[in-house]
Amino acid sequence: MINKKLEHTLKSYSKIFLIGILVGCICRLTDYFSADTLWSFSSIQTLLGFWIITNTIIVLLSNSNICAGINSFLYMFGMTISFYGLQAILGIFIPLFSGEFRFSLFVMFTILSIPCAVAAFILYYWNKDKVFNSILYSLPVGALVAETITIFTYLLKYHTYLFQLLMDSIGFIVFGIIFFKRAKNKSIYVIALIISTLTFYFIFPW
Repeated sequence: MINKKLEHTLKSYSKIFLIGILVGCICRLTDYFSADTLWSFSSIQTLLGFWIITNTIIVLLSNSNICAGINSFLYMFGMTISFYGLQAILGIFIPLFSGEFRFSLFVMFTILSIPCAVAAFILYYWNKDKVFNSILYSLPVGALVAETITIFTYLLKYHTYLFQLLMDSIGFIVFGIIFFKRAKNKSIYVIALIISTLTFYFIFPW
């Protein structure tokens, strides 16, 4: 059983908010790498896999569904603040980071933090000893598998996004094994995983 580290306290929420700010800064800085490379470090945060992996970890470490939802929102909001704020601050001193503050994107991703929080709130119910937990466990894994297939095809064609492919592959393998072991009904988990993979693959505009 994974030890719960995130609690329903101001101190715990402050930590996850600061982590979000730190991760946002890192993503902002890697955004200045060249996009046309095999590893494509500049696009770490542009695909769903990064968000799915980090938010899944947050849900796993939270001690309640409310805690998971708030943590997810604060993490995403912290990332949004630092990602768009860092460019504006550093642009004053370093020409490389010059550019206006993208207020519309800031608002958009702030709003998108809300459905992420709702998803985290719902996914936490996979801790219930009920059959439906097998379906909830399959959702993030299915999304990662779908994106891995898409990125692999893209890599073969354009020779880029290798880092994202490895990240998603490791994510769905690790979570896939952990969730398979924890699923109430293994058969339902496997069936739901196949369905969720196909659903994400065909619905999302990869």
